[in-house]
Amino acid sequence: MFLKGDENALGYFFRKYHPDLFRYGMKLCGNSDIVKDSIQEMFLKLWKNREFLSDIKNAKPYLLKALRRHIQTNLEMQLKYSALDNSSLYFLIEFSSEDFVIEGEEEKENCKKVLEVLNQLGHRQREAIYLRFFENLDFTTISQVMDLNVQSVRNALHRGLQTMRELMTIESFLFLITYNLAV
Repeated sequence: MFLKGDENALGYFFRKYHPDLFRYGMKLCGNSDIVKDSIQEMFLKLWKNREFLSDIKNAKPYLLKALRRHIQTNLEMQLKYSALDNSSLYFLIEFSSEDFVIEGEEEKENCKKVLEVLNQLGHRQREAIYLRFFENLDFTTISQVMDLNVQSVRNALHRGLQTMRELMTIESFLFLITYNLAV
């Protein structure tokens, strides 16, 4: 329907995927203005170019990848006109306690330890972990979103999880298992 010009279909995609796109965008750059602008620009571009799009089997990974590109473009443009350094072009996914539903005081302490370890990982490892365990994407889809081959995604995940196991206490690791993060 969307490809045939149905505005309701566009609205449906926007409402359905906006929360996931916004959350992912905020993980990538942390600037809500850039994320909001990028999401709107992306949907506008999709609408304008819908006749040239092929049938998309799974919209979410396609939209995540498109948003990633729009954010990168917007960051590069901002870099030209400001005093930002090149390090701001790296997607620095930061994990926070909002990524976990925490109930007890002991869980809060374990979450704090897990967040410290997660945020010590490299940017690719954090992004791969985020896409795999928080967006529930498979390896092939993650490789498409991140523009990496599947083996590189597997390696990033493996190294990230291995580092986490080495740096965490058993209690913190059990906390991760509770949230299906450890494999």
